[in-house]
Amino acid sequence: MRITVPDLIALFFSGFGILLCVAVGIQLLTREEGKRQTNVLLGSLLVLYALTLTNGLLAMGGIYSQYQYLYFIPIVFSLSVGPLFYLFVKSRIQPTFNIQRKDLIHFVLPAIQFLFYCAIGFRSAEYKSLIWRTVIAPYLQYVETGLLMVSTLGYLWAAWRLLRHSLPEDMWKQPVILWLRRYARTLLILLCFDFVYEAADWILWNGFQYNLFNTEWLDFPLKMAYASISFWIGYNAFLFQNQALITPSSAPISQEKAWEAQIQVLFEERQVHKDPELNLEMFAKMLNVPKNEVSRFFSQQGTTFRGKINEQRVRTFLQLVEEGRHQQLTLLGMAYESGFNSKASFNRVFKQKMGRTPSDFLQSRQNKGSKSK
Repeated sequence: MRITVPDLIALFFSGFGILLCVAVGIQLLTREEGKRQTNVLLGSLLVLYALTLTNGLLAMGGIYSQYQYLYFIPIVFSLSVGPLFYLFVKSRIQPTFNIQRKDLIHFVLPAIQFLFYCAIGFRSAEYKSLIWRTVIAPYLQYVETGLLMVSTLGYLWAAWRLLRHSLPEDMWKQPVILWLRRYARTLLILLCFDFVYEAADWILWNGFQYNLFNTEWLDFPLKMAYASISFWIGYNAFLFQNQALITPSSAPISQEKAWEAQIQVLFEERQVHKDPELNLEMFAKMLNVPKNEVSRFFSQQGTTFRGKINEQRVRTFLQLVEEGRHQQLTLLGMAYESGFNSKASFNRVFKQKMGRTPSDFLQSRQNKGSKSK
């Protein structure tokens, strides 16, 4: 098989995009910082999209033509992109959101797609050829493409609307929401470009028997768009892991005496401790002060950056209890809303600060309330 220059260019950029997605995706899946659910959703999105793009890479590079028994191996997860992105966005901007059994409905179509490829992916080349001629080519490829277009654009539009109508009560969410809006908007544009190509190919083939994707250079923008999506997803996943890059900095603080006032603003007005992704580098950038100086400042106060953040989070949890939020939210929900990223860390820190577990504290408070009545 002769590979054209445009295909070589597309192969190079697609391969680089795949490597980027796999590398960042694995880092997210094994990441301990931040909320585990959010990491897993974005990490899964990257890895599954990389596998889906690998399917196109194998076809473009002539691997499938040379080794036909590899056709339809179960590495296509295109229907997973939309729901994973939507749930990632929801998990990132709504700390109390936790995937429940009812949310599994979002993965019905991706599961059917995976099971279908599993059912035929390990059969003989002759069987796959028969399925292609009798089922996929005349019917199923159009059904799959249609579902992909409707599902992915629908979920991206839902994510965009969620972000567009988000009015953050806490100021720490503002740069996060602005970043996610840019992320979703660009993905939406790139995918619309892809689907216009897909629709044009369907019209040209059914009306004029003209295959757009077999025409040199005409399909090059489409292949580059797929590579661009992988770059965009991978690059923003990198930003997700290094959010100091998207964190706005304040005006420089010339005197250390002013630090305490600015820190109080960050805690009391911007509520930055509620962000489960907050780390020393982000906090230092908000102050516009070197992070080693911030560490030294907290050390002089007899604590650490992490100790101060946890203190603020426990204080926020107690405030939520005072407001009666425990009547609407679970203990874990209030922990997430306070900025903790897991049940284990919440229980450990709360017991260190208060001398008892959160459930014991809440039970004791309720018992006192009953006696007073």
